[in-house]
Formats: sequence, C-alpha cells, structure tokens
Amino acid sequence: MPETLAHLLDRLGRAVHNLQFAGGLNPAQWEALRFLSRANRYSRKPSALADYLGTTKGTVSQTVKALEEKGLIERAVEAKDRRIVRLELTDDGRAMLVNDPLLALSEAAAAPPEEVATATRILSGYVRSLQGQCGMKSFGVCTNCGHFGSDVCDDGVVPRCGLTGEPLSETEIRKICGSCDDQSGGS
Repeated sequence: MPETLAHLLDRLGRAVHNLQFAGGLNPAQWEALRFLSRANRYSRKPSALADYLGTTKGTVSQTVKALEEKGLIERAVEAKDRRIVRLELTDDGRAMLVNDPLLALSEAAAAPPEEVATATRILSGYVRSLQGQCGMKSFGVCTNCGHFGSDVCDDGVVPRCGLTGEPLSETEIRKICGSCDDQSGGS
C-alpha cells in the first residue's frame, strides 16, 4: 500500500506542476508569488525564497527578474540596512493570485473539515520528512516558533519576535517565516 500512496502523490505532484503553466507564468513563478503573499517581512528576501523553493540563489534571481519584468513584484531596499532587499508583491501580483491555478486543487480537495485536518497533518509530516532528506529548510508560522513572544502593556498584549525584538501585527503572526526554530506548523 505505501507504494500506491507514493505513486498517487507523484501523479498528484505532476498534475499540480502541469496546472501551473498558466497566466503566462511557470510553476516556479507561481510558487514565488504564493510565497511572497504568505511570508512575513523577515522572509520576503531572495535568499529566503531560494530556501523555500529548495533552489539556488541564481535560479531564484531569474525567477525574480521575470516577475519584476511582468510587473508582479518589486524590490524594496530596507531603510535600516541598505544591504537588505525585500521582495514585495505589486497590486498586479496580488491580482494574479486571484487566478492561482492551485485553487483548482483546493476545490478538488474539498472535504469535511476533520478529513482536511487529518490529511493536512499527514501530508505535513511527509513534507517535513522529505525536506529533511533533501536538505531543504522548512518554514514555520510565527505563532509556532520558539522565538515568538509577547509583551503586556497598557494597550493589551503585543506579539513580538524574540529574534529581532520587533513587535508583530496580528496578520504577521499567521505568516510563514524562515527564522522559526520550531517547524510544527511548517510548509
């Protein structure tokens, strides 16, 4: 039976890969857009994108260049440290994600919430295992990170990144980060 599951996952991967030759983009470009839409401010860098995609910085450079030429992303230099470049989605990039070809997979995977939760847990384990075998870095969500903390102040509880000491917005704490040391919510 494990061979059948491996075969089905391989077929699913190939179908998903083929779906992503859409909208004038290739699969790596779609995944870069998805990553940038889901990543927190610390991870929207070319090096983090390369880690996430499991590819080289040179390959990511070509993907970034193509997306810039299409007007879907732009580079922003960090104000505090001009050596740091952040990648930001443009309005056109966010609009492109409305037609993300992976939405077809989401529709195909529609099931009762408990089945989706079980499948997500199982597939997450497979991904973590294979990422480890391939030497790929996994990415976690801020709230699952050992560095995640909060401060209590007059305005209430303020989430904070323990690595940078900076406050995090409620939106950011649900985004993925390559700095997380606990990958239980990883991808």
